[in-house]
Amino acid sequence: MGYTAEILDDVRRQIAPEDLVLKEARERRETIKAIAGSYHGVTRCYSSGSLAHGTANCPIHLRDKGLDADCGVVLDRRVHPTLGPDSVADEGPCRVSEEFVAYLRPRVRNEYPHARLKLTKRAVFVQVNEPMADGEDPTIDVVLGLQRRKNGLWIPNTETDRWDPSHPEMHTALLTADPQQLRVTRARAIRLAKAENKRTSRPPLCSFNIEAFGLMFVAAGMDVSQALLTLWSQGAADLERRLTPDPAGVSRPIKVQDRKVAVQRLENAARRLRAALANDDNEAVVRQHLHALWPDYVATSRHESTKARIAAALKSKRALSVGTGGALTTGAGEPLKTTRSFGDRRSSL
Repeated sequence: MGYTAEILDDVRRQIAPEDLVLKEARERRETIKAIAGSYHGVTRCYSSGSLAHGTANCPIHLRDKGLDADCGVVLDRRVHPTLGPDSVADEGPCRVSEEFVAYLRPRVRNEYPHARLKLTKRAVFVQVNEPMADGEDPTIDVVLGLQRRKNGLWIPNTETDRWDPSHPEMHTALLTADPQQLRVTRARAIRLAKAENKRTSRPPLCSFNIEAFGLMFVAAGMDVSQALLTLWSQGAADLERRLTPDPAGVSRPIKVQDRKVAVQRLENAARRLRAALANDDNEAVVRQHLHALWPDYVATSRHESTKARIAAALKSKRALSVGTGGALTTGAGEPLKTTRSFGDRRSSL
């Protein structure tokens, strides 16, 4: 293993969510999804988003607000015949969304007494307000969808009181499909690209755009370095000529605030990784290039700790020492966080 792969593996360990946080997020999601599933006319429930896709990153470092678990329920149009573009009335989502929030609020608070619920553009946002011991407090987004006559769902746009086409269930199916090795490599490359995307206060791409690049360009037989380089380089070339299409072929192309800036960022990331691989036997050069991409997770020397490890150490309030390779450990020699890389196993959805 060259220095590039070694350091990329270390970045992945640092951005992996804690097992206990993942478990808590899934439990909260399943509890709230079950409550939402009891709403009048719901025909099925599903899980979606990065937690279900196996592409979630650790939320504690610097810019992320917290781990968010997404799910949704699907309304039967026969029970709600006036809703959506497939009905004669073409009723928008605002009325039923407000009723959905009113239904959820007391029932969610029976389980989580301090919970706060808010209707957003696309979903019902649930802030549980029960922080874990390390301060993490996973939140839940619940989408109230409507079955389309065609493929996919109608999902709310409460800002315009219209329904938009989407297919979150297909997105999850695509990202969790076999073969296993391709799924794992793709998830690892996506998670690394998402971490680089968030190194600035205004990420140039949304996370789903990066996942779409992973589906489009990561192929069987690639290792993580090749997969990541391909995601960035091919993603830049594709985004330069068009907006990224929905992998499920249902939604409109994925919006980008500034395509020129996003393309330049992707090209720069590819250039840095390519330079690291070209100097794979020179640790100092590799660290120089990778530190520019993940300044919080790559130290300029293996004898230094990363900003992310220092942040985790301060948050844990445990005694620290420096272990092999400069990694911070507790006084007992234990690592600061679980090192299993999230996304390596098929998501439990």
